[in-house]
Amino acid sequence: MGLEAPDDAAVYGLSEDRAIVASLDYFTPLVDDPGDFGAIAAANALSDLYAMGARPLFALNMLAIPSGELPDEVVAAILRGAFEVCEEAGIPVGGGHSIDDPEPKFGLVVVGEVDPRRLWRKAGARPGDAIVLAKALGTGVVTTAIKRGEAPEEAVEAAIASMRQLNRDAARVLDELDVHAATDVSGYGLLGHLLEVCRASGLAAVMRAAAAPLLPGARELASAGFVPGGTGRNRKAVERASTWDEAVPEDLRVLLCDAQTSGGLLAALPEEQAARAVEALRERGYAAARLGTFVEGEPGIEVRAE
Repeated sequence: MGLEAPDDAAVYGLSEDRAIVASLDYFTPLVDDPGDFGAIAAANALSDLYAMGARPLFALNMLAIPSGELPDEVVAAILRGAFEVCEEAGIPVGGGHSIDDPEPKFGLVVVGEVDPRRLWRKAGARPGDAIVLAKALGTGVVTTAIKRGEAPEEAVEAAIASMRQLNRDAARVLDELDVHAATDVSGYGLLGHLLEVCRASGLAAVMRAAAAPLLPGARELASAGFVPGGTGRNRKAVERASTWDEAVPEDLRVLLCDAQTSGGLLAALPEEQAARAVEALRERGYAAARLGTFVEGEPGIEVRAE
């Protein structure tokens, strides 16, 4: 698995009850602190495994730095931040590779395992399933404001905490329920990844914009124009397959399409399990919410205000 459908990781079957799951992700610095950058990169990469119900086994670093220009302590802090998150996830970092590059980049290869019979994919959502999201939105607008030196401290702290937070406990909560489909919300934004699930499952989705959990300060920053380029591209892509209630305000439209880093798990599960899932996720420190419902229809999204 990995070439035919837009799933979150590659999967290689070893036996009836065991498969290897592998993914990788890397990016340029999003925040000022190198330790936070490394930690966020690690949590972001591991999300692909958690989104498929896999248990991480180990990771490998991928580092690109301008040789001789970054102090050794900065590079060490990046690697240490990633190591700390991997340690929290219960896995070793088994080495990696570095290259000389004028623009710093960092990320990880992550490898895990799963029982193929319990594998979560983007396909599989059923009519009537609830749509549950496990983290707040807005990391794209906040990190854009950080790069421009205009982000309020409260927004920065909340965004970094959210991006550093592993999706491990969210996956554990969902593993106790009847998950029919799952993914993690990252670069394509909430609506982009929800649309992937709709297309893979052959269903439409109806969601409430007001239900989406948001990071502190995210609406204000979106209204002030701190919108990353990826968010704008996401919006153009999803608007061809979505209908919007005119009452949905502009800042919320931006945030529903906002390009996320290390975002939350997005799951389709039976309606009667939605409240239990949200409560359990919140008890474990996630800003979880039930967003809407999957319904019969041409793949697409109806975005209602309430």
